[in-house]
Amino acid sequence: MIAFDLNQNDSEALLHHVDEFRPQSGDAREDARLRDALLELRTALVSYLEEPEALATPEPGR
Repeated sequence: MIAFDLNQNDSEALLHHVDEFRPQSGDAREDARLRDALLELRTALVSYLEEPEALATPEPGR
């Protein structure tokens, strides 16, 4: 689980960079892993922007 403590502007800026970034390491496997990680980050950011309280604080015991 990814927990965020970001303000709206920072969240939107990070989301913009996630959407715009295109990996070009020259290693197709590494690029694929990075793309997958960025997609996961994007999903978490979108959820956070929709309901910031839900992801701002990790659940107790985690």
